[in-house]
Amino acid sequence: MLICWVDFNPFEQKPSAELTSLSISSTNLFRISSLLRTMATYGSSPPSLYVGVDAVRLAKGLTAPMSPLAYINNIGAAQALESLSVYQNLQDPDARYNAMVNNLVIDGQGNSLGGLFAQDTVWRGAEFYNFTFANGTSQQYTVQAQIRNPAQPFNFTDGNELYTFICTSTQSSTTTSKRSTVVARVDTSSSTPSAPALYPVPVMKEAYNTIVGYYPDDAGLEDVAVLGVPTFETSGSNLPDDVLYNFAITAEWFVQNATQKDGKKKIIIDMQNNGGGVVVSGYALLSVFFPNETIYSGTRFRAHEAMDFIGTIFNYGNNSDNSTVSRYGLAVNALVQPDQTSTFQNWDEVYGPYTEAGIPVSALMAEFNFADEANPVSNPINIDGEGGELNARTPPFAPENIIILTDGRCSSTCTVFVDHMVSKGVKTVAVGGRPRAGVMQAIGGVKGSEVLGLTDVESMATTAASLLADSISSGSPILGDKNQARFSEVNPIPLTKFPMPISGSINYLNTYTAYDDTTPTQFTYEAANCHIFYTAETLYKPSTTWALAANSTWGSAQCVGGIQANTDLGEYDENNETTTSTSSGLSTALGLLLALGSGLS
Repeated sequence: MLICWVDFNPFEQKPSAELTSLSISSTNLFRISSLLRTMATYGSSPPSLYVGVDAVRLAKGLTAPMSPLAYINNIGAAQALESLSVYQNLQDPDARYNAMVNNLVIDGQGNSLGGLFAQDTVWRGAEFYNFTFANGTSQQYTVQAQIRNPAQPFNFTDGNELYTFICTSTQSSTTTSKRSTVVARVDTSSSTPSAPALYPVPVMKEAYNTIVGYYPDDAGLEDVAVLGVPTFETSGSNLPDDVLYNFAITAEWFVQNATQKDGKKKIIIDMQNNGGGVVVSGYALLSVFFPNETIYSGTRFRAHEAMDFIGTIFNYGNNSDNSTVSRYGLAVNALVQPDQTSTFQNWDEVYGPYTEAGIPVSALMAEFNFADEANPVSNPINIDGEGGELNARTPPFAPENIIILTDGRCSSTCTVFVDHMVSKGVKTVAVGGRPRAGVMQAIGGVKGSEVLGLTDVESMATTAASLLADSISSGSPILGDKNQARFSEVNPIPLTKFPMPISGSINYLNTYTAYDDTTPTQFTYEAANCHIFYTAETLYKPSTTWALAANSTWGSAQCVGGIQANTDLGEYDENNETTTSTSSGLSTALGLLLALGSGLS
């Protein structure tokens, strides 16, 4: 059986605008009936893989013999899982490994998670998985296809009918998902969710659990606070307009109460499974910990003909007043350079093209004009006195007393926030990953500052084409005849002209740091200060991970790798590779982007 298999040649070199996700359907179609979980005896011991049921039994301390998984289809279990993980939309192998297993049963927002080994959109070419356990027993699990839509009965008689429905039917969604895991979301349509299950009772929380504050009761953590930040998604169709404001204010209130009233000297920021979201949320939270400072923002987009034509059209006459034009940040009169004072004279100065590492790119520009756009309500960022109720003037914690805890599944806005915090001296702890000692990245997702869905790319293209057509009709064409013809050749095609419904997204803006404005952070390896593993206890008590992180950073517990453990990146051979890599599944899928317009090739 072969479902929606598309085979394209990948780009010869890593593109500046990387495809961050691509799928034929938003449905997680294929499943087996066994989750996988990985756990260690303690945070610095080598972990083993277990099937989900056995892992729960171990976590409960049951005495019945449970054997770790040794082989999957006659391949070493960890090696097989790592190989299968390449289809996931995360660039780091440890982050992808974490996405495949189900160690975080409930995330910090209260969502039930499932590992992508047990359920995925990808047909991996195996009709069954044969599990062989360390004690010599075995169990076979059949791969099944399912439609998780109550309105669509599964009445397909063969693979051809299923292929037609999934791969050619207009019922396939073109909605882009920024998450990298199977998530059963809390329903926010009628009421606000309760506090996340399995976690301690929170001291304070935002109504939709975008920010949740805790005081852990573990011995030795009496002066430690924990701020759960499971997402930066503070806007959307199911959320009221004030979530961004409440996100920032709740964080500020919690931090102020923790430090000024309750004597907390240290804090752990738990960002496990944070796939990003609204970039203003990241800057707002940054300004809670380092208030009233100038925030550096440096970004570039890939320079190619289609972008040049679109930018030229968007900035002609009064076109920059168009709501779609302003939405995509290409209006020259609204752009500012990273110093937050210098502006651009015209589109040509923005576009260039300039060359970095042999790749044509735009000028370096800030994603956000903080002086003009910071607003106490809509964009609550504590900078230049514009924070409103975010009115702190000094950092509430010393940088060395802040830990950012991640499982590597940190993407988009999450990466922007973490990179800024690390630049201030904040420590990072990465948990889980492949069962090997050594370094692990805290950030394993896309390190861009803005992601565009393919529907957004289509919207930019159609808006530019419409504005051009209007100018031609009025007798004052924006482009000459030759450029009109070329624009038609390179402008992205409508998604409806693809041979099958797809959804996906691209890393639209590369991010740069203040100390390196030539190398996108996407292509830098950043080892966490400390690497630890999940234990059996973390399965039913996620807060155990906080104690592991605290004791490994501030106490006497050991890290299995990381900067703090003086792990040398050069110690590892290719079988223990630690370098950043784009998943080969996405690398193959990158070829689909070529169909958006020959100017992207």
